[in-house]
Amino acid sequence: MSASPLSRLALFSRRHYRAVFAAFAVLVAAALLLMTRLTFDTDMLNLLPRRDPVVADYLRTLDDFGANTFLLVAVRLPEGAVVEPYEALVDRLAGELRAIPEIKNVEHRIGDPQELLQTFFPKAILFLDDTGRRELAARLTDAGLRAHVSELRRQLLTPQGMVVKELAKLDPLGLSTIFLGRLNASRGSLNVDWTSGYYLSRDHRLLLLLAEPVRPPQDVRFDRRLAVEADRAVARALAGWREIAGADGPPAPQVVVGGPYLTAQGDEALIRRDMLVNVATSTIGVFLLFLFAFRRLGALLYAFGPLLCGLVLTFGFAAVAFDSLSSATSIVAALLIGLGIDFVIVSYGRYVELRRGGADLETALAEMGGACGGAVVAGAVTTAATFYAFTFTKFLGLRQTGLLTGTGILFCAASVLLLLPAMLAWSADRGRRKRSEPKLFLHSFGTQGLTAFCMRRPLVALAAGLAVTAGMLAAATHIQFDESMKTMRPRGNRGIDVAVEVGQHFGSGFDYMIVEVTGATPEEAIDRAARAARAAQRLAAEGILYGYTGVTSLIPPREQQEQALAWLDRERRSGTLDLARIRASFDRAVGEQGMRPAPFAPGLELFSRAVNLSGPIGLADFDGAKQTRLLLDRYLKKTPAGWKAALYLYPPANRWRREAPPQVLALARDLGPGAIVSGVNVINERVRSLVLHDAWIAGILGTVLVAIILGLDFRSLGDALLALSPLLVGIVWMVGGMALLGIQMNFINIFVTTMIIGIGTDYGIYIVHRYREVRGRSQADLELGLRETGKAVAAAAMSTLVGFGSIIFSHYPGLQSTGKVAILGSLSTSLVAITLLPAYLSWREGRARREIPAASKRSSTAPISKSASNGAQPRG
Repeated sequence: MSASPLSRLALFSRRHYRAVFAAFAVLVAAALLLMTRLTFDTDMLNLLPRRDPVVADYLRTLDDFGANTFLLVAVRLPEGAVVEPYEALVDRLAGELRAIPEIKNVEHRIGDPQELLQTFFPKAILFLDDTGRRELAARLTDAGLRAHVSELRRQLLTPQGMVVKELAKLDPLGLSTIFLGRLNASRGSLNVDWTSGYYLSRDHRLLLLLAEPVRPPQDVRFDRRLAVEADRAVARALAGWREIAGADGPPAPQVVVGGPYLTAQGDEALIRRDMLVNVATSTIGVFLLFLFAFRRLGALLYAFGPLLCGLVLTFGFAAVAFDSLSSATSIVAALLIGLGIDFVIVSYGRYVELRRGGADLETALAEMGGACGGAVVAGAVTTAATFYAFTFTKFLGLRQTGLLTGTGILFCAASVLLLLPAMLAWSADRGRRKRSEPKLFLHSFGTQGLTAFCMRRPLVALAAGLAVTAGMLAAATHIQFDESMKTMRPRGNRGIDVAVEVGQHFGSGFDYMIVEVTGATPEEAIDRAARAARAAQRLAAEGILYGYTGVTSLIPPREQQEQALAWLDRERRSGTLDLARIRASFDRAVGEQGMRPAPFAPGLELFSRAVNLSGPIGLADFDGAKQTRLLLDRYLKKTPAGWKAALYLYPPANRWRREAPPQVLALARDLGPGAIVSGVNVINERVRSLVLHDAWIAGILGTVLVAIILGLDFRSLGDALLALSPLLVGIVWMVGGMALLGIQMNFINIFVTTMIIGIGTDYGIYIVHRYREVRGRSQADLELGLRETGKAVAAAAMSTLVGFGSIIFSHYPGLQSTGKVAILGSLSTSLVAITLLPAYLSWREGRARREIPAASKRSSTAPISKSASNGAQPRG
């Protein structure tokens, strides 16, 4: 009987199983109590490394200018419907939303178009560059005025004539087009019909309300209350639809609620659901597989007990180690079930083999602990080490996943080493033990014949393996990387769906880059933003950008204003801006078109104020009205360190998604210190760089740790390399398989490569440990030993596949791809372990056996020495 520490540990559990059960009961109860404290962080931005300078700049810019933390309420309008009753409904709905304690502000109107015109019109000429001033001068000639009035008459006869009439009263000369485009971009580049005064899409199919809650969306409990209250507010507003539209009015619209608050709530619910589904499907699948492999219903208890304890202890540890868990950790339970069952299968498989061979209970338990315990410990430590390598990454979700899974693997291994012998002893003492069927491994997935064939035809198997590896290596060179954060998000989340719908109707208002500049004074920040705007204008002309908007859209640079004021002074003296002439010419043109001049008097008065403007505009000019303050607040902010100005850059659709245009980065460099570029594409490029860097570090670190552990375990460099061989070949097969199946790498599944280091090495460890037991024996003993362990490895690999397979059903595409990659990696490494590795070991043993008789034959047929041939006796 083995006297190793693990053998003694197994015998201790056999003799004191009641104490072992009691100790685990106390630990599990404490862990369950701790688990009630677990919360989940659903903010995807928190998965990013916040200490990285590029990420920090991006988050800081979001806080300053574009956090986009609104509750989106969208009203869908029937096609071709009259807008007015729906606008009235939006007014009522805004009032209902403002009454919700969780909401501090609701925006649903750009502002009264007449109010905006009265505010901006007198300043409009300051926005003109030299080309614009020449165009204005041409419009104010007698011919230009006649042409404009003729076009105005045509517009008044269209179905939109009422709206045109109201605007023409304030802008009879049509000068509002100078700043019309700037107003369209005033809310995240939302492409609105500003003439309505509401957030109405240009296609008149969607009205939008932006509700600003009192807390951020990371508070999921708050999000739940907010969603309930918002739905109730919508229901109350819709209940009065007939009162608004009349009995014969248009049908009631559909009202949908979305945005980051609904996204966070939906994500949190999906995370919890995914965890439950992953645990349930993994548990059911693994146990069915366990039952199929061992053909004994009572054996399920031996798998269920240690795994359950390991899982509960792991999440109890999580409650102590972390304040909250990220969405990435939802796969931990499935990982532990898939990996932890390996220890049960290998250990229990050896116990069954020994008992079938006639060993008594204590001998079988001692041998199980001594012979398999070392392989289990080595496998658990190597797997845990590779997951612990994740803790060196800068990504929070992966750090948490690595620490929890690594620790959970150790908990599962410890549970198997202590609980499994205790449960087997308890079963025997209670008289409930049943003898296993002789054909225990008969249906272990067809690997018995496969392993035997490879060992009997080793050169054929090795040649086939070399060919497959070469093909997969060639395919692996075509693997692609998907760095987009959007593909990580789940589908079927109404918060995301509504945000996408809003983006489709209101243009590219949610896809932009920001160039942020700073200044000690607002004037200095505006001047730097003006330099950036001039450069952005050139990029837009070249097609690199679709457009841009910034603070200079509302407050022109001081130099431009001074040029415009000087032009006004010159043209007033020259007669181009002679108000008496312009008024008389306009009145004649209006009369020629059969209209009266009197309704246009207010607009001509505003124009008079614009022509007689005597000084520049600044921040003080935006304090008079709430709407103008809201517009400016998007572009200019005062901070403790000074003033910040933002220039929003809009790239063409489906271009520059992977990275920022080099010309934009050059633009920021030319602006000097303090100018930064941020955006989703900038983050995508940075994430891709960090992931590749961290993946290499984790992979190399995991490999080094595994190599050290194997060296300490085997005390032989050759055996350590043999145990690593399934991993090295399997990784090539895995990446090649991904390329062939069209599975892209992303910043989550790339770390599966490091994960597979531990998993694939385990399979090699089990085979090499068994080989060390049977090497030097007959070919039949070698084949029998490796076949038996190969079947256990196959069962363990299949259980891992089932455990990982449940991740495929996750709502998160990034996690789905993680499950697929893990399945490929587990399948590849296990196939190498039960085919190519036994083939090589069989070939090596056969070669060694052939060399021994050859050496003996050479010794027996060696030439007789001269002295011996002369009759001298050799020395004894």
